[in-house]
Amino acid sequence: MMRTTTTKGAVIWMVVLLAALSIPSTSSVQAEDSHMKGSMVVPPTQARAVPIGERAVVASGAAEDTLKACQARIPESASAGQRMLAEQSCAGAEQTRNEIRLAPKL
Repeated sequence: MMRTTTTKGAVIWMVVLLAALSIPSTSSVQAEDSHMKGSMVVPPTQARAVPIGERAVVASGAAEDTLKACQARIPESASAGQRMLAEQSCAGAEQTRNEIRLAPKL
């Protein structure tokens, strides 16, 4: 009796495993993005590039960044919700920078 139950269980598991392995899967590498088909990414030309020395832009989150500079990077076309979230993010970053400046040096 025990042997028949074990054999039936093994057969059922093999059928389930075979069914699971036979399902075709599409990996993310093989998936095709229809909106990207035929598009080409072109790097900016030197004519449009501005030398780093001529720009007074500080990287976002840098120690030299300020609240005013952070808020200046918020696009004018941002919605009210996007603007509020960006302003809160800038205020949080400013608070972190102030805490780091005030921390005791070891």
